[in-house]
Formats: sequence, structure tokens, C-alpha cells
Amino acid sequence: MRYGYCIFCDDVRTEIGEKLSFIGVYSGVLMLPEFPFSLPKFCVHVNLITLATEPYRSIVLRCVAPGDRQPLLEERLDPDQLNEQKDLTDSAETSDIPINVVVGASLVFSPLILRRPGLLTVSAIIDDKPAEIASLRIAQR
Repeated sequence: MRYGYCIFCDDVRTEIGEKLSFIGVYSGVLMLPEFPFSLPKFCVHVNLITLATEPYRSIVLRCVAPGDRQPLLEERLDPDQLNEQKDLTDSAETSDIPINVVVGASLVFSPLILRRPGLLTVSAIIDDKPAEIASLRIAQR
């Protein structure tokens, strides 16, 4: 089974030991005083999960702001990151317990200009198939 999720926040920091810290996490809605509005920095951390026996071959991430037709970002994930899955694939084939692989990416927008309320959406093309991952509602106070 494949699935994904996003953490929408003000900043993502890599700490000692490769741990991630998420600063200013939004839970479902981002309230703004007016539109258009410019956020100095906005981050989206994307995690995509698959069984090690079904590794990803290609991933293109897309992020679209409310009311925009063109993506804010369209980024192909590094093939080397996807190739790291292969080590787990060999282990998974001899294991009785399902092993998951997580492919993660942090998207950083600096600044992020939001022109209107609506949904900021994150989607992907995974192995040539479209996948909706998550959205954050952008609203006016």
C-alpha cells in the first residue's frame, strides 16, 4: 500500500543526528489578515510511503497555490534518493514482516505570495500516475 502526507509549517530545520524539527506547524488552516499576502518563508515537508517490495521508480512533486493554474513548484526527486530504497528491497524479500520505505522532501518557499483564499495543494506524479497527497486551507480572518 502506498500513501503520503505533508506537514505545512513556517520552517524545517535539520538537527544533529539528521533529525528534523518543524517550526510553526499549521493544523488544517492558515489564517491571513488580507489578500494578497506574502509570507517571508513557508515550508512543506512531504513523506511518501511504500512497501520496500514496491519501490518508487519516479516522483515529481507539485505544489499549487489557491486560484493558480501554474504550480508554485514542480520538482523531480533525485534519482539517488530513490535508489536508496534498493537496500531495503533485498531485505524485504526475505522478511516475513512488511518493510516500508519512506521518501521525504522539504519544499521551501521564500517568500510565498498567496493571492486569494482556497486550498494550497500538494500532489505528485508517482511512477507516471497522478496522486493527490495533501492540502492546506488558506482563509481570511
